[in-house]
Amino acid sequence: MMKTPISLIIDDPAPRVLAYYAHIPGHTLKDGRAIPREVPNSFMEKFCDIIERYSIRGKFSVIPMPLGEGNILTGIPGIDQKEVDEWLTMAKDRVSKLFSICPEMLTHAEAVDLKTNTLLPMNEEEWSNAQTADTLTPYIARALTMLKDAGLFPSGVTSPWSFGCKVESAYAESVAKAFFEVFKQKNSWYFLHCLGDKDGIKPWIAYEKDGLRTVSIPATTDDMFWQTMNTTDTSDEYVSIIADQLISMDGKTGRIIDILKSGGYPILLTHWQSLFSNGAGTGLRALCETAKRIEMHLSDTVQWTSSEELMRMTLDHPADYPKPAFL
Repeated sequence: MMKTPISLIIDDPAPRVLAYYAHIPGHTLKDGRAIPREVPNSFMEKFCDIIERYSIRGKFSVIPMPLGEGNILTGIPGIDQKEVDEWLTMAKDRVSKLFSICPEMLTHAEAVDLKTNTLLPMNEEEWSNAQTADTLTPYIARALTMLKDAGLFPSGVTSPWSFGCKVESAYAESVAKAFFEVFKQKNSWYFLHCLGDKDGIKPWIAYEKDGLRTVSIPATTDDMFWQTMNTTDTSDEYVSIIADQLISMDGKTGRIIDILKSGGYPILLTHWQSLFSNGAGTGLRALCETAKRIEMHLSDTVQWTSSEELMRMTLDHPADYPKPAFL
């Protein structure tokens, strides 16, 4: 019996920079605690240890120009390039063996004027939703090229916020064309849709023309680990409660179980800041506990799967992966 794919989407990682820092007014949480601007490489090491221990697979973003402040190739202000390179080495040597690497476009902040390499007075989401395939393609190609030059080889892309949601047809086309331009690669995927409140969801083909194909890979859970940023509770009991939302201690309830019963694929969503938990690492512990329970109760039922593998499955059997009727 074929096992059901299960996958983990991780948004917002970048070498040492916590992108979430720039998106919160005053860089403080509601309870007044400051949000750190940086994530030590020791956290990346702990993350790698856990995904290797449980063979977790999925999608892992690398922002090429974090917040528009420098870039991963020539330097990020205030951060030792040696530490940037160490982080990228871990992404290449450890993360990419399990996860599909991708850019989360260029900055996850203001959009970039490709001609002048200066920032525009609008964020990437706002900019993208007024574009066409002709203008989106070189933007995505620039992000792919930067990861390629850093020794990383993406197979898809991630939308910062809802990048491209209002022009999704053009977006899907531009992803396909950018991959062919940079890698001569005819198949690609993108992550845009968060469908944690829907059942029976799987990936689907979003673009197919002239031999180029792009698959849309949605998240089918909400980010259950996000809440760890907004509390000082780091107890084992709290970690267990978070994991319960995805899979209970006895493996009988939780969002993952509901998705499996509906015939969909559990494609879990989280963010780098959700795992970092404002420095406490509570979210990463909750991920570890979740993976432990999956291994304990579902090892005969599910198989950890990368985004590239999901793409291939969808393209090999397109009739089994229809686009949701509500989209």
